[in-house]
Amino acid sequence: MLLRHEICDAVEVFAVTGPVAAADAPALRAALERALALNPRGLLVDLTAAGPLAPEAVAVLRDVRQQAPGWPRPALVICGGPELGLDAPVRAGRRDAMDHVDDRSSSPRRRFGLEHALRSPSQARDAVAQAADDLHLGPLCDDLKLVVSELVTNAVRYAVPPVVLEIEADEDTVTVAVLDGSPGRPAARAASDDAEGGRGLLLIDLIAAESGVRPQAHGKTIWATLERHT
Repeated sequence: MLLRHEICDAVEVFAVTGPVAAADAPALRAALERALALNPRGLLVDLTAAGPLAPEAVAVLRDVRQQAPGWPRPALVICGGPELGLDAPVRAGRRDAMDHVDDRSSSPRRRFGLEHALRSPSQARDAVAQAADDLHLGPLCDDLKLVVSELVTNAVRYAVPPVVLEIEADEDTVTVAVLDGSPGRPAARAASDDAEGGRGLLLIDLIAAESGVRPQAHGKTIWATLERHT
């Protein structure tokens, strides 16, 4: 197996050449998991020039698929090879695969474009109230408003336009995500006892079951997931 690596639009791309034997599976796993630890937009595995894949290699792709299920988390997309039974289609080519890195699930969602202005957090809270009615999220409305307000405030203070809010609800969780135009990842700052700010990310960590940053080709998406039944 020959494995070539490059980065394209915040996606880690791996091109596989030749057969992938059982003995190659550990190296394939190490390369993909090392890239996944960087929290990229996605992993693209190009099997166009690959030979037969041993069952151990298919098992690696299946495991990585579970770790990279797609938006807002990283996505694993595969192109150029046979159907592998990974609960995801194999795309015809690399361009087609790149077009599907940001695919969404079929869960209900609402999307709101916001101003890049001081009043944007207030607009975001109003959007949450609207979405809570549409998606039947009443018990979580106050927590969602708090999380979204912090995310949008950070986007206005530290990033550039656009600012876009997405709210996605499935049976067990609600995911809120704020896209902005700056690539830099946020970092929690140490705040003194009398400081008026600096605790936003820490507050989100207390409320959310999970949170993360998804890089985009131009900017990033910061997201948080809240459980519906707690």
